[in-house]
Amino acid sequence: MTLARIVARTLLRLVPAALVLAAATSAHAVQPLLQHDVVLLEKGDVIEQRVDGGSDAMAAYLKTLGQSLTDAMRTRPSQLPAAGFIVVAVRPEGRTRTWFDFKPALAEATTAALAQAVEATPPMKVRSGDIVFALRVSLWSDKPPKAYAPAPQEWKDATRGMHPKPDVDTLVDMVWPR
Repeated sequence: MTLARIVARTLLRLVPAALVLAAATSAHAVQPLLQHDVVLLEKGDVIEQRVDGGSDAMAAYLKTLGQSLTDAMRTRPSQLPAAGFIVVAVRPEGRTRTWFDFKPALAEATTAALAQAVEATPPMKVRSGDIVFALRVSLWSDKPPKAYAPAPQEWKDATRGMHPKPDVDTLVDMVWPR
């Protein structure tokens, strides 16, 4: 058998394996934004009272918001992989505010793009008070954050030295005055 035939046979055996490997790799490609959980920072009955349409309306908003955030991350492929929380507060007049708690910290351009995505997504209708929640996500990674609840630096700074710590509504009013 000639060397050319040995090489040809070897290649013919390797090509199917390479195709299978390529298909498996593309099937497990890292997503720009992977949402692991939604952390509700309000009790369920509070959401039902404050949100027009209750939990169904909130679920629809979360779905739309998740897609907007994923689209924003697709334009940021240079962001280093990170995991953490995108914390969102929604007020009755349709205003939103966003805080971030990521390890490692996000690039300023990424933070701005994600905040813009939250601002551009029409929020659920809130009747009274604030609705505050956090998306527990990974950016350009499939590893979830180690923490299960957010602690944005601005929140930590605002409550430093306070005992007991304020409830979430009071805290949001402290860092986002009406």
